[in-house]
Amino acid sequence: MKPAAKWRSEVMNAIAAAIIALLIWAYANDRTRETASVAGTVRLAPADPRVQFVEPSTAVSLAVEVRGSRRAIEAFEDLLRTGLPLATGGDGLSAEPGTHAASLREVLAVNPTVVATGAEVMRVRPESLRFEVGSLVTEQVPIAVVLPNSAVRGEIFADPQVVTVTLPEAARKSIGALSVDASIDTKNLEAGKPQQIDVELRLPNALDRWKELCRIVPPRARISFELLASSSEYTAPSIAVRITLSPQTANRWDVALAPGSESMNDVLLTGSRSAIESITTGAFTPAAVIDLDETQIKIGTADYPVTFWRLPEGVTIVKKSGSAAPAVATLRIMPRDPATPTAPK
Repeated sequence: MKPAAKWRSEVMNAIAAAIIALLIWAYANDRTRETASVAGTVRLAPADPRVQFVEPSTAVSLAVEVRGSRRAIEAFEDLLRTGLPLATGGDGLSAEPGTHAASLREVLAVNPTVVATGAEVMRVRPESLRFEVGSLVTEQVPIAVVLPNSAVRGEIFADPQVVTVTLPEAARKSIGALSVDASIDTKNLEAGKPQQIDVELRLPNALDRWKELCRIVPPRARISFELLASSSEYTAPSIAVRITLSPQTANRWDVALAPGSESMNDVLLTGSRSAIESITTGAFTPAAVIDLDETQIKIGTADYPVTFWRLPEGVTIVKKSGSAAPAVATLRIMPRDPATPTAPK
């Protein structure tokens, strides 16, 4: 045999031997079974998301002890690392409405994706999983445009006018008429001009506990209208109480504000944006005025209602301290000693 041919033959034999050795090693490694602990997550999914939901809807963390070849264990670990989906109606998970409990070891053991890895599930922590399957309902709902403290000219148009709302059946039964609100804050909009606003649609606050399970399609709408005027709201943390009285009344009575009645706190005001800004910037100082010349005076300590509010033109009181009740201040009024000079006003 020629030297070149002999050298080529030896090289080919060496390569073949290496390949055979590698195949033998891979086969032996694949047949060698070991035990390992793997951590990851699973995520429940409804059999038909159009008509059902399942809780918990967030990923569930678990630790699994598995046995198998290194390749099988690594494949199983990859499944948990990316979040293994578990569908109700199969894999040992009921799709019937209601609350259920399932053994996670049994669920994973029959899951086709897990079975395909070749790993054997030995133990799972937590051992069981409680979950709820519920029914979803879908309705066509018109959009209600909300423009608080605003006046518009002509009609308000919403595009689209009707949206599709999907929500849990229990949520639907908890309320009466179902509405979808498009609420628009007009305080920064220019009055006297046509407006087109893209608005996120919202369900009533009564459905907040089911918020993650509700869907609005489409989730936004374009609202068109012509704004005539808008107003702003402002909660004044403190408005001073002022007392007015004629010189004759001042000569007869000694008047003092009781401690804690020097101001009205948390007063909600509404009015034009410019008028409200005159208060917030300090250009105008509001006051709660008690006119004792227009009030029946009681000797001693008593509550007196505010006679009028000193406010910029167009600003009104919505409520005081979270209540629609009349604002009052406590005064102590005693007859003045004629010998005591009247304090200068």
